[in-house]
Amino acid sequence: MYICRPCDAYVGCHWSSNKALGRLANAELRKYKHEAHNAFDRIWGKNLMGRHQAYTWLSQQLGTKRHLTHIGMFDVDLCKKVIQLSTDYINEHTPK
Repeated sequence: MYICRPCDAYVGCHWSSNKALGRLANAELRKYKHEAHNAFDRIWGKNLMGRHQAYTWLSQQLGTKRHLTHIGMFDVDLCKKVIQLSTDYINEHTPK
């Protein structure tokens, strides 16, 4: 784990390595990453599309390259976009 104590920012590492799982995140960014994952994971969790397909869809919506589309690397603004896009998609594709 990498930690910046003065700003309460940290990021975890991959198991048995020093490779970060994402970007250094303060409390605000951690909150939005968590909310983004909760919103986005519901798309494939509800079987609205497969996980790989969902990440491909997200990369197209954000205009990012597929291999760079990881919520762990996003800033607050991109996390907010993920939340909105995912919520809209779920609302449009879930029977009422």
